Amino acid sequence: MNTHATCTGRALFLREPMNIHRRLIVLVGLGMFLIMTITVLSLQSITAVFSQTTRHVGTISLEVRKIWNIEQKIGDAVRMVREYVRTGDKQFQRNYTILHDAAAGMLKEMNSLDLGRNEVVVLGALLNDLNTIESKVDSIFTLDLSDPAALARANSLLDDLDGLAVWMQHDLERYKEESTVRLDAVAKEIQRTKLRINIFFGIILFAMTGFLLVFGIYLYRKLTMPLAQLWEGAEEISKGNLDHQMQVRGETDIAMLAGRFNEMAQKLKVSYADLERRLLERTQQLAALNSVSLMMGRTGSLRVVLQDSLSTILMSFSDMDPKGGIFLCEPDGESLRLVAHLGLTPQFAAQEERILMGECLCGMVAKTGEMLYTEEGCADARHTRSGSHEGHAHIVVPIKSRGIILGVVFLYPAKNFSLKPSDIQMFDTIGAQLGMAVENLRLYGEVKESSEKFWDLFENSRDILFTVDMRGDITAVNKTTERFLGKAKTELIGTSVFDLLTDEGRALVKGILSGEVPMGDRIFELEAKRSDGTLVPLEISGRSIFLMNKPVGLQFAARDVTEQKNLRQLLVKAERLAAIGQVGIAMRHEINNPLTTIIGNTELLLDRLEGAEGELKKRLEVVLDNALRISEIVKRLQGIKQDKTIEYLKGVKMTDLTKE
Repeated sequence: MNTHATCTGRALFLREPMNIHRRLIVLVGLGMFLIMTITVLSLQSITAVFSQTTRHVGTISLEVRKIWNIEQKIGDAVRMVREYVRTGDKQFQRNYTILHDAAAGMLKEMNSLDLGRNEVVVLGALLNDLNTIESKVDSIFTLDLSDPAALARANSLLDDLDGLAVWMQHDLERYKEESTVRLDAVAKEIQRTKLRINIFFGIILFAMTGFLLVFGIYLYRKLTMPLAQLWEGAEEISKGNLDHQMQVRGETDIAMLAGRFNEMAQKLKVSYADLERRLLERTQQLAALNSVSLMMGRTGSLRVVLQDSLSTILMSFSDMDPKGGIFLCEPDGESLRLVAHLGLTPQFAAQEERILMGECLCGMVAKTGEMLYTEEGCADARHTRSGSHEGHAHIVVPIKSRGIILGVVFLYPAKNFSLKPSDIQMFDTIGAQLGMAVENLRLYGEVKESSEKFWDLFENSRDILFTVDMRGDITAVNKTTERFLGKAKTELIGTSVFDLLTDEGRALVKGILSGEVPMGDRIFELEAKRSDGTLVPLEISGRSIFLMNKPVGLQFAARDVTEQKNLRQLLVKAERLAAIGQVGIAMRHEINNPLTTIIGNTELLLDRLEGAEGELKKRLEVVLDNALRISEIVKRLQGIKQDKTIEYLKGVKMTDLTKE
């Protein structure tokens, strides 16, 4: 209700024009209208005065020029008459007529001008003078100048003309004086006009100054002071003093705006209080989320970690009843098993120990993967299991990892709980973290089991197994390696494998480590040094160890081939002896037959030479001795039982057949 009234008031406030703006517009408009009116009237008066003055000056200037021309033409006309009387030339008469007509025309033109009373009187006198001169001249033109009396009469009339010309000159001077007076009057009018203009401009300046002064006072009282108060109030509110109230009195727009600010401050105060409360709740929830993350980072059995995580969640949410549980999906994917619970009765936990996928609220969430919130609790039509546990509402959150449903966690909100979008995001995050924890613990168990199996195979293998890094330092050995080398594992790890090899073995291993000697499936033979210094032949094979597609070491498998090598040597000796025996039998058979003939014939020849001396007998004795020696050697060759060799020549060994 209050919100609606506030919105309605704000709408009316926005629709109505601001009073301060209306007043400012009216005041500025009136001031501008007054100033413009005074200015226009002043300009009109100045324009009229200047137009009249210009007209008067133009008229006076025209009159002066015409008077001067008239004066000049009358003088020229009188001279023409004199010349006519003197010469009697008719041309002077015609010239006079032209000059007289021009002067008369000018006087008539001046008579048509807007002249003053004095100028009209003088102009009338000039016209009379001109007419009198014309009558005199006409009299002269009618005289016969060849007659002396007529000539005397003409000269007398000329004297009268001179007098009339002087009198007319006097009238012209009077007219000039009147023109001068009029010109002085125009000058005085210009001075008065200047004074009026100055007065008008003074009035305009005074009006503008007064208007600006009044306008400034109005702005100061109606706008500047309230705005300063409004600014101070806004500063106080911006500093966090939401209890500050702006004291701007009156019914002006700024006062209304100050009232809006006061309302806004009160609403901000209420809003901040609500925001602080919600922030505290959210902080507690984030602390709970952090606690759950830390709890799930612990090692231990899956059941213990989930139990501790559930306890942390329930303690961190004040608007949750202290009870709930966690179901995990069975490997067959057809059912769920209750692995952790708090606050539930033993009967309820035993009854709900296992549920089918899609059954009841928890089974539905495990099947759909969507969080479920119901305020009806067990009265919800989707709650298909007849449980003895009652709650005001149910929240069932899926436990997911990489899009796979691993289980659900169910909670019981309190009566005053209302689900907000931020709560949905929070529960989704908790479900995701529980999913990561479940997957990590399961993976950790599998890796641990696999690691234990591998380590058992490595440790108890009958082969010599060890690993080295790319520098050749030993990083791991098994028990067989310890027994073979006669050193403990702690002594071997970190030592260089090159210290345990001969020069030939070092060169081979260096080539393998550098990649110059490819291993593949090849088996190499080398000799290793035991702790007592003895050299033992080994058959060795290996493979590279990679980390992130980069070789970091080698794994070797070796076998002691001392017995095999000894057996091979014995076999070679036996085969050699058997070959010697076979050769001996063949030689005895093949050599004894001719040798017997040689010995018999030699003995027969010696018997015949018995008692005789000589070179032949000596030679026969030598033949007999060597034949007997050959017979003995053949007999020894057949009866040889071990392969004994002696070096007959340097680098050449032969079977020793000498008599022991």
